[in-house]
Amino acid sequence: MSASKSPNAPLSDADIDALADLVDLIDERTDVPVSLEGLDGFLLALACSPRAIPPEEFFPVLFERDDGIDALFDDPADAARFLALFERRRKEIARALAAPIENLADPKALSPLIMDWQGLLADLPPADAKRLRDAGIPPYAQLWAAGFLIAVEHWEADWTLPADSKDEAFVDEMLDPFYVLAVPLDELSPEEREIRREDQVALAIWGAYELREFWLDRGQGPRA
Repeated sequence: MSASKSPNAPLSDADIDALADLVDLIDERTDVPVSLEGLDGFLLALACSPRAIPPEEFFPVLFERDDGIDALFDDPADAARFLALFERRRKEIARALAAPIENLADPKALSPLIMDWQGLLADLPPADAKRLRDAGIPPYAQLWAAGFLIAVEHWEADWTLPADSKDEAFVDEMLDPFYVLAVPLDELSPEEREIRREDQVALAIWGAYELREFWLDRGQGPRA
């Protein structure tokens, strides 16, 4: 078995492209928008959540369908490829959060799958770029943060601390960058607008590391 086919191998660029194509197929079969970026944010939330959530519980939440992954594809081989790539990415995120790092430039640090829309537009012919702009481009990392918050808000009861907990403010602080990234730009406060979105993403990533450690310290949370 080659390294690229190992169930524990990180995704290569070709694997990411293949997963993106499969996610596009799912998007065509669901009533809710589904994107690779949003899926990656959702996976990150699962990796730093208060408890381990099994696939039979999280897939219906992610896709708002409970008829199984096979129903989202015409070809069973596509379903198998999606599940294999999804699981490899899930493990890759879990390993990244478990790795001791000092900065996000560390090769072991989490690198989210966030679309560089401006870079894409720059590479397109002007007419194609205009059509894409006219169709509407989400702000940087908005889909990623929204995917993360799908999990947080659906399993809100898990994330809610006891009424007398002194740690509620800490959890809220760690989640705040995700909420800032997810809201429409015109809803941001002047102070929030002053922070670059790339910096908000960095804060969100560090927040995910902190949340994982927080829940583990409480005897909760999934382990890599």
